[in-house]
Formats: sequence, C-alpha cells, structure tokens
Amino acid sequence: MSPCSARRATLLATLGVLLLGGRAAQATSPLPQSPPVMRAITRDDAGALRALLAEGASPNDTGELVHPRLYSLLMVACESGSEKAANVLLDAGADPHLVVPRHPRYWPPPGWNALCFARLSGLKRIEQRLLASGASARSACLPEADFLAAVKARQAPRVKRLALQRRDGFSPSVMQDAMGEAFAHWDLALMRAVLAGGVPSPSPEVDDVVRRWLRDVDDKGPAMVDVLLEGGVRPPLSMLAESGLTAQVARVLKLGASPDGQPGDASTPLRLATEKGHVEVVRLLLKAGANPNATRFSTPVPLLEAVRRLQEDKGDPTLVKLLLEAGARVDIQRTAGSPIALAANGCSAQAVSLLLGRMSRGAIAEEPGTYLYAQALRSGDFCTEARAVQVLQALFAGGVRVQEQRDLHADFLRRWARESRAIRAELVKAGLQLPETP
Repeated sequence: MSPCSARRATLLATLGVLLLGGRAAQATSPLPQSPPVMRAITRDDAGALRALLAEGASPNDTGELVHPRLYSLLMVACESGSEKAANVLLDAGADPHLVVPRHPRYWPPPGWNALCFARLSGLKRIEQRLLASGASARSACLPEADFLAAVKARQAPRVKRLALQRRDGFSPSVMQDAMGEAFAHWDLALMRAVLAGGVPSPSPEVDDVVRRWLRDVDDKGPAMVDVLLEGGVRPPLSMLAESGLTAQVARVLKLGASPDGQPGDASTPLRLATEKGHVEVVRLLLKAGANPNATRFSTPVPLLEAVRRLQEDKGDPTLVKLLLEAGARVDIQRTAGSPIALAANGCSAQAVSLLLGRMSRGAIAEEPGTYLYAQALRSGDFCTEARAVQVLQALFAGGVRVQEQRDLHADFLRRWARESRAIRAELVKAGLQLPETP
C-alpha cells in the first residue's frame, strides 16, 4: 500500500470520530463511560433496554452528562439502526416529536427528529410506526435525510437532483456530513453532486471539513480542490500553499483571496510554502504582494524558514534569494539563530553572500565570528570540504571575522585547522590564532 493509500485508509477508519461527531463510531462501540441505556441502544439489546426502563430509566433522556439534550433516546436508536431498541422505546412511550435543539456542535443537525434519523438509516418499519404515532410526514428535516441517505449510498445523480431541488440549500451540518462522505471515498463525482445546490455562506463547518481532508493532499488532491472551487467552496489559501498546489493557489488569488491569508490563520501562506520548499508557490505569493516579513502567533518569518531549509535543499539559495528580493528583513533572530548563522550551517556560500550583502557593517561586526565559522563546519555529511571552504570564504568576503579566541567555538575551529590545510588557511585568514608548533 502506498503512503497516500495508507493515509486515506487511516482517514476512512477515523471518519466517525473526526467528521461525523462520533456518529459512525457510536453505532458500533459506545464509549465505556456512556450511560447503560445508551450502550443498550447502540448494541440493539432489547432485553437490557427493557430492564433499564423497568427500573425507572427515562424513555426520552439519554442520561449523558455532556450535552444531555442534543439527542433523545429514540433519535439515537434510529440513527444507530437499532430497530429492536426503537420498538422498545416506542412501546415505553418515547416521544416521537422531540427535535434536536440548536447548539454549537456539528452533529446532530439542528431540527432533526427521530423520523429523519430513521429515514437516514433506512428503518422503514420504524418510520411507518413513527408516522402512525403522530410524527409529521412533512418534517422539515426529511429532505436533508433523503439527501444524506443518497450521499451515503454514493448515488451521485440522485444527490445532485435533491441538491438542486433544495432552493434554500442545506444546513452547514448536513453539508459537512455530505462532504465528509465524498472526501472519505475521494469521489469527485459525488462531491460535484453534493455542491450542486451551493454551499452555505459563511460556513465554518464546511471550512473545518475541508481543512481536515486536504491537509496532506496526494495526486488526486488538485482535482478535488478544483471541484470545490467550481462548487463555490473556497479552501483556505494557507492550506493550498502548504500543499504546493500552485495552480489552485493562483485560482484562489484570482478570486480575491489575500496573499497573506486570513487574520485568524495560525501561519501565513508564504511561511508555510517556504517551510515546505514550494518555490513556485512562494514566487506566486510574492508576485501577488505577500508580505515577506509577516508572522502570526510568534511563528518564524519566511526568511528563517528559507535558511533553515538550506540543508534539506543541499544549499540551494533560491528561496532565500526570492524573499530577499521581495524585501525580507535580515535583522531578525530567534532561539534557533539568525538568518546568517542558519545560512552558514546550510552549506550555501551563495545564501551567505546574499545575506551579508544586505547587512550593515555594524550588524556584521556584532555577529559572533567564531560561531559563524563553526556553523559552516557543522553542516553535515552532505557538505564537502570544498563547499565548506567556499562558505568560509563567503563569510570572510562579507566582513565576518574571528574575534573571540577562548570560547568553545574557537577550540572547535582549531581542531578543524589541524585536520584540513584548506580550512586552516581560511580560518587563519579570518583571524583565528593557532598555537605555535615547536
């Protein structure tokens, strides 16, 4: 199984917990802390349920300590497909008229009743019994239940027909559930059908499901994003930038998205694209006016990400050059170090030269020379001696000098000087004092 297939399999396995508010998981294995009556219902254990009701359990109250009034027991039974339990509850006088109140949680959808859950689960006999008990055949949630049932069956033509019939659209909760099913099977035709009637706006629920499923896109990801865009969904620019979807980033920018992303984003699109090494996305964002010095919630600015990537990119300075040309500041520093220190450690003479060329003489003089030269010699196995010498030469040409002679970095440099004549020559030129040989 490929990594992409394995990831999708994992997402499928956790669909109930992540997207459906625990709905699929609840039907098969309720949490150990669930009240006994809930466990009896989800297991469709009619005998246990009768015993609990005989002992005084309410036929309507779930007994849950958290959000106890979201569901009725009859709703739970119908949603779980527990036909025996639903019959026991109706025999005990469960109220078929209760509806889900409005609430901040995603599932269940506001306004749903037991009849709609029975329709969704295909419990036709329970549906008839509910109607006979007084449930309205014109319940407003029935079109939503029909829509979701068609989505669950992956009947794209029927889904599209139902979506187009719903002039005022479906609730965000229903749309999130439907989109989650389309994502779970990575079914482009089904997603087109789901979005045929349009999406609610604004819809934080839809944004949430899109973020969850497109966080790490594979080869089918771009096509799915195109379907979303055609259907009126605007995936967050930061997510597209992080995934390296250049064409889709261009489309979203053309639709009016800010190149700096949304104010509530944890990070800017430019920083995420830089962190992942997506050169063309970085180029596109900068051309669109992205601020190279913007940061969010103390995240590193893009330039620090660019110099941090130098080792992984084998010293390729392209990202550093793009950001500097766009006006990235070089006078920044984080716990991990300054841009020049990270560039020296990245075995990139070009990046070192580019950065030093934009630093003032005073700023260069304040840099700890022994540390910078030591960083250049700590680049790792990919950095050959010849390339390390080039970095040392770039540091010297840019004005960096060895000043402190008695710290650990100076001792490290002297060890290197003993091992390599070429490196020794550069270090001595930079000001490193070596003990006289007898």
